[in-house]
Amino acid sequence: MAVAGIAPAASAAGPSSVVVRDSYARTSLAGWGISEVGGAYEVYNPSKVSLTTTNGAARVNGLPPGQSMAAALPYVSAADVDVQGTLSLPVVPSSQFGLYHALSFRRQASGAAYRGRLEVMSGGKLFLAVSREANGADVGLGKVQLPNVMSANQKINIQYRATGTSPVAIQGRAWVAGSTAPAWQLSVTDSSAARIAGAGSVGIWEYMSSGNSSPVTTVMDDFSAVANPAPAPAPAPAPAPAPAPAPAPAPAPAPAPAPAPAPAPAPAPAPAPAPAPAPAPAPAPAPAPAPAPARGAAAVGSTAYAAPADALYVDVAKGSDSSAGTQGAPLKTLNGAVAKAKSGQTIVLRQGTYNESINVPFQKSLTIQSYPKEAVWLDGSVPVTSWQKSGSSWVTSGWTHEFSSSMDGVANNPRFVNPAEPMAARPDQVFLDGVQLKQVGSAAQVVAGTFFVDNAANTIRLGSDPAGHEVRASNLGQAVYSPATKTTLQGIGVRRYATSYDAPGSATVVLAAASAAARDLVVVDNAMTGLAIHNNDSVAERVTVQRNGMLGMGVNAAYGLVIRDSIVTFNNTAGFKPAPVAGGIKVTRSRGVTIVNNDTSNNQKSSGIWLDESVYNANVSNNISSSNGYTGIQLELSDTAIVANNETNGQETGILIFDTGNVKIFNNNVGGNSLFGISLSQDERRQAIASFAGQDPRQPAVDPTVPWLTRNIAISNNVFGNGGRFQFYALDKATRIPVDNMNVSITGNLFNKRVALTDPCMVAWGGNDGSTLVRYETPSALAAAKGTGWKNAITDGSLPIGQMAALASKSASIAVPLPQDVAKAIGKPAGSMVVGRF
Repeated sequence: MAVAGIAPAASAAGPSSVVVRDSYARTSLAGWGISEVGGAYEVYNPSKVSLTTTNGAARVNGLPPGQSMAAALPYVSAADVDVQGTLSLPVVPSSQFGLYHALSFRRQASGAAYRGRLEVMSGGKLFLAVSREANGADVGLGKVQLPNVMSANQKINIQYRATGTSPVAIQGRAWVAGSTAPAWQLSVTDSSAARIAGAGSVGIWEYMSSGNSSPVTTVMDDFSAVANPAPAPAPAPAPAPAPAPAPAPAPAPAPAPAPAPAPAPAPAPAPAPAPAPAPAPAPAPAPAPAPAPARGAAAVGSTAYAAPADALYVDVAKGSDSSAGTQGAPLKTLNGAVAKAKSGQTIVLRQGTYNESINVPFQKSLTIQSYPKEAVWLDGSVPVTSWQKSGSSWVTSGWTHEFSSSMDGVANNPRFVNPAEPMAARPDQVFLDGVQLKQVGSAAQVVAGTFFVDNAANTIRLGSDPAGHEVRASNLGQAVYSPATKTTLQGIGVRRYATSYDAPGSATVVLAAASAAARDLVVVDNAMTGLAIHNNDSVAERVTVQRNGMLGMGVNAAYGLVIRDSIVTFNNTAGFKPAPVAGGIKVTRSRGVTIVNNDTSNNQKSSGIWLDESVYNANVSNNISSSNGYTGIQLELSDTAIVANNETNGQETGILIFDTGNVKIFNNNVGGNSLFGISLSQDERRQAIASFAGQDPRQPAVDPTVPWLTRNIAISNNVFGNGGRFQFYALDKATRIPVDNMNVSITGNLFNKRVALTDPCMVAWGGNDGSTLVRYETPSALAAAKGTGWKNAITDGSLPIGQMAALASKSASIAVPLPQDVAKAIGKPAGSMVVGRF
């Protein structure tokens, strides 16, 4: 029996809760990344502007006149909501200026939203305005001029609050950061039939008037949203708030430069209001979830690992490699300490930057860590200070560091290198004030934000003026290579190495022997792969691996691997093809793999988590792997896995099972993927055929445990949001095995109703000819055709995944009780009945 008719419920007033918090305390040169609370930003009209986060703020760089941009947090959902942010402008022109900066709220899947604007006009004049945007029309609801004037680099706090449904009440205010918040300065109500009464997402929107003479840069900080905000106490009366000259809140806003409609993705038609369903039977309550461990390394300089009595000490500022290596007489270099150390010793690094490359002898098991509460960086770059102006660029001479672009023996190998990013395999790196510049292939291509290395002339050419800025260039290729067992790295940072693909282990940090550990390790801004693990019983926990050129973490031949509580995001910055390797984490030829409680999102045009080539017995659980461009979680040429309690939204495919069998896919939230929510695929590759690459050399030539067949797939308790073409899709295009023969079960899930043709099909079931798909659009149709015992639920409208939590809770009665092995994998009680993530 299928449970249908679950309609979106109006948000019931509940306790206040922070649904968005973002201080932008991260560095991203391609978008705003992932907020601290609220998920990943989805940007519309990104080709017109550059969005970055640096120095604790988000920036819109160079918004052109007549253009707009929007950045939304689509997985947030709130009806009664308080949104707030801070805006500053590096320049406020005295004439021909009009900037419309808005906090958007109650944003629907169709793009409809309320916008609470701060309008900055010529000379810094300020207005508050509220409008409702829908179907390309921006309807003004109210506007008032503020008494103060905005100056360059002055921070203005902006706050809007929306409450109620009939009517919708909206209040707004703005004030100089650091001063006392005034009473609400603008209050409007919306009683129109077009009012937005339902919960929606939040975001930021901007429009630059076409009358402006040049592009503008805006700076945002401290963006937040609180659902069900408590009523604000009446503020102390502001000193004599005499009415501003003729502010008269106008029901119809002045016609002066009207903002263009925000660019939005192709909107799905808004679903018609559905009748309220009969309440679903109340299931036994699920156990209260324990908070998940924090993800990512501790900040460099904040750890306090204890040092044994016989530890060797290193101080780059005060040490000498002729010293004894005691705390009072430290060595100067890490290389000196590695040479002096005995197996089993700990090396403690005092604060500072170490421009070194370390090769640990295979017979020395060493621990390398920072001194308590001191910041230690292994840095593969050096300052470059001598520059000469040459035309419209700047040149430094005498640069003799060269790095290989060979990949599998082929320079700039097209198997890896995307033609759109021809310099991807070139490891050279240059940083301006800590921000990586883009490498180009000739002096003629150099413009602002780029550089060119001429190895024949031994020069670096910059397109940005280095005067008054720190410029660093990578002079080393690898930080640490250790073929020694029990190597441990903890509490340090590694950055800016020009690592080549053909470097030993193909990574900046390589742990090549068994029982290795990386803890509280930060690996950022390196040219190829950040961290590699190549042997058994190794662990990476609380690591942060970001902005590496091709791959965050690469793992091969690592039985008993554990990756947990880590952040592996924003990798593939060089823009390699998604295959054969790029993205967040890739694991090959390993067994007993555990990947739990990690964030592997926003890896550029690639995969978040990818198990490939004979991975057996894996647990991929409790992760967030969204906005990766290609796949969130991918299992290929592997067997026997649990994929549970993950969130994977906003790429081409959420979960891809390819030539992989015996997989339990339980309690995942999957939505907003442009092609498939969950996809099962099969091609001609078979493990028993030696000509196909991917066999594990430590297993029999014909390994019956990993036949590379997609079969025995259980899909239960998942929530499927709207977006894309198919929520579930299964087809063997190559060898034409029908899905009927794959032993697939689909039960206990919450699907999305297909309201319009732009909404995804619920289930597409492949036949025996490699092309035919039978589509099922309701749980009852699927059960009647494929499994009479299958019980699935479906919404009454088209909903994004961020608005389905209440419906998932109502669907708990049809959930499959959590099996013992899945319960153990995700750390929840066996028998729990929950749909979606715990």
